[in-house]
Amino acid sequence: MARPLITLRRHRVAIFSSAVIAAFAVVLWAARGALPAFFIGVALAFALDPAVTRLHKLGVERWTGILLSYAGVAIAVWLVFAFAVPPISRQTAQFIQQLPTLGATVQGLQDSVQSWYRSLPLSADMRSIVDQQIVSSQQAIGATVRDLLAPTLAAILRFATFLFGLLIVPVWLFFVLKDREHLYGAVVRSLPPHWRTDVENLLQLLGRVGGRWVRGQLILGASIFVATAIGLTALAMIGFREFGEYTLVLALIAGFLEWVPIIGPIVAAVPAILVGGSISWPAAAAAALLYLIIQQLENNILVPKVLGDAIRLHPAVLIISLVVGGALFGIGGAVLAVPLVAAGRDLYRYGFHRLSGLEPEPAFQLTLDVSSSKGDPRAGQTNAPAESLPEPSVL
Repeated sequence: MARPLITLRRHRVAIFSSAVIAAFAVVLWAARGALPAFFIGVALAFALDPAVTRLHKLGVERWTGILLSYAGVAIAVWLVFAFAVPPISRQTAQFIQQLPTLGATVQGLQDSVQSWYRSLPLSADMRSIVDQQIVSSQQAIGATVRDLLAPTLAAILRFATFLFGLLIVPVWLFFVLKDREHLYGAVVRSLPPHWRTDVENLLQLLGRVGGRWVRGQLILGASIFVATAIGLTALAMIGFREFGEYTLVLALIAGFLEWVPIIGPIVAAVPAILVGGSISWPAAAAAALLYLIIQQLENNILVPKVLGDAIRLHPAVLIISLVVGGALFGIGGAVLAVPLVAAGRDLYRYGFHRLSGLEPEPAFQLTLDVSSSKGDPRAGQTNAPAESLPEPSVL
């Protein structure tokens, strides 16, 4: 009996801090209806903080830099509504009017595939097995779509809470950006002394992944929008003029769906291919080729430079993360799956090195080195002997 009491007294601060963190997590879960608005606020903080910090280094007070950043965002929003929304609205209306024609194109494609399937020299038993597999696949796809949308529809029902949170986000964001360093220090100082270095390192790892992902996705979305608009305009100029009627709408769809990894770019290409199919088969092939070229350029040039090693994940891991995140939390879970998995990967690496006996600083540096090293993950590490640097399996 005495030993547990001694252990309890020795670790009472850690136990108290863990209990407070657990209680805070429970409160956040209970108030999860308002959290999407603050996720937007965190994303804006990551996006605006570099500009505010740069202005501060130039001698501008942080509150002034924040107001200037707000003004820049307000001007950008005004420009969008003044010059981009009218043509986008017009093209959206035209695109909706074109949906029956696109539906007829899809039906024609389906009829062609069915005719080709019926012409195959298959035995009755083989055809029955194939038919059963087709029905099962259709049911699986339908179930996946329902699982993806159900949490999203539930979130829509909490729209009033989300809207209230969204209204106070600008005020909350102002104080976060203004007192970023003080808030960071206050969080660290509220923890037990022997936790502080580890918590600082963990916060830096999370900020590294979150900041690069938010800023990277904004750059990638804008780049895909511009590239798609230019490509569709080029197709309209070489003879497929119908693409010019929906350039902004199709480019906007491509830019937004860029936030959904793997599946988003594929889904974004479908409307353009359908528009091309309503023109001619060469137009549909040209649209498919255009989107393929844009995605290849993005994956091989933009993504490595914009997102870097902080977000780099194997495609197999990306797909699993997307499916699991979408099944658990809907569209939002699919969008946030990549940064959450990337952050979890870095936290796992850091925790592995700490539990293997490394001090906080060598463990932190080795975690960064593993992300950036192309060859030996221990390259560049000089703070600890080689035998003390066991490597975890990494994603």
